[in-house]
Amino acid sequence: MPTTITESGPFERLVNLHISEEEIDAGKSSAARRLSQELKLKGFRPGKAPTPVVEAAVGKARLRQETIEDLINPTLNKILTDEDIRPAVSPVLEDIDDVDGGVDVSVRVTLWPEIETPKYKDRKIEIESPEVTDGELDEQVKRMLEQFATVEEVDRPAGEGDFVSVDVSASKDGESVEEATASDLLYEVGSEMFIEGIDEHLLGKSAGDTVTFEGALPAGFGERAGEQVTFEITVQEVKERILPDFDDEWVEENTEYETVAELTEELKGRLADAKLQAVSRQFGDRVMSTLRDQLQVELPEALVRAEMDNHLHRFVHRLEENELTLDDYFQASGVDRNAFVEDLREQATLSIQNQLIFEAVAQAEGLEVTEEDMSNTLSNLAARYDDPAGFIRAFQESGQELALASDILRNRAMDVILQSATPVDENGEPVDLKLTIESEQEQVVEGEIVEAEPVEGEIVEAEAEEEE
Repeated sequence: MPTTITESGPFERLVNLHISEEEIDAGKSSAARRLSQELKLKGFRPGKAPTPVVEAAVGKARLRQETIEDLINPTLNKILTDEDIRPAVSPVLEDIDDVDGGVDVSVRVTLWPEIETPKYKDRKIEIESPEVTDGELDEQVKRMLEQFATVEEVDRPAGEGDFVSVDVSASKDGESVEEATASDLLYEVGSEMFIEGIDEHLLGKSAGDTVTFEGALPAGFGERAGEQVTFEITVQEVKERILPDFDDEWVEENTEYETVAELTEELKGRLADAKLQAVSRQFGDRVMSTLRDQLQVELPEALVRAEMDNHLHRFVHRLEENELTLDDYFQASGVDRNAFVEDLREQATLSIQNQLIFEAVAQAEGLEVTEEDMSNTLSNLAARYDDPAGFIRAFQESGQELALASDILRNRAMDVILQSATPVDENGEPVDLKLTIESEQEQVVEGEIVEAEPVEGEIVEAEAEEEE
């Protein structure tokens, strides 16, 4: 049958193609070589067994099926290239029918949505001031001094920032919750830690006072986390935090500086750098937010789910680096699984919208990635490693060249977007951020080889089932 492409939805096309029996016969030798790499055939090295030997080992039906599957991808990719169709996710194999003279194949392809290029030029974006205030500097000094503070028992009600020594017990339906019982627990009032709502019950309480309230067991209680219980807390002591005197003598004894003035200047410089970077990120985030607000496009569900899988894969990879599982994360954090999935969806949606914006801007600006760009970027990444050549080999074998090119183009588009906008303060006055600005997007490859995402045009046998 002739190749046909029909619209099966707003973002979907059904591609019907034919692979002839002659093409199947011609492709058997290639499929046989691939299979012989996997099989242990007596008398032959891997990949060297003749086609008849492989066919005898696996059977005619399997060799034919393997050959057909090998032929689908290049046949489909040629059709998609000729028709200028770019899949958003891996195409899904719908059906294979044996017919006279070969097989008919149906493949469902999800497309990238098309958008109008958002207005990204000459925009004024309000941001917070990057200037360090006296209050921020004082707070930094206070946090530093708190690391050297002592505590003294006081005879007065507990206030914000005081420490209280407490005995804690919990019960549910009259039964004691033993794992939530503790004695002489030192707690900082106002720290908003341990038990949600505990601070409001401890503020103003004195030694000997007992408070009782309903609350949820915190995240550290595993499967019981979030369970509603009755807490009873008795204040044994109230202790005040005593900060050391911030003078030249203290500075010289406890830091590498000699005077308050020197240390204060150093702290102010560090604060200024940190705040400048934070405000720069804020600028990038707000610029992208204003552009996303201009989008009026529905996203294909298959694309959203694929991006959710990518985000989940990266998150699980980070957990595994710390020898943790996803279940460990849920138990330790107390995060609801449904809320976690919804957050993944929000992240995926934002990432896709950003990608659409970057591609639209790149096209509008005529941005391109050359072989020289790829080589220079890869060399710069490899230079961070003890074995640069090994890094480059591993990267090339991982099949991430397209991902790298996409990242380079994305970052260039982001540069254009940021350079086309002006950061201003609350009075509308321009703010000089001085730094190279990073958006909420991840940076190019961040020095790590990761598993490659599915290559566009790659056939999968069936759609993944949705989680229950």
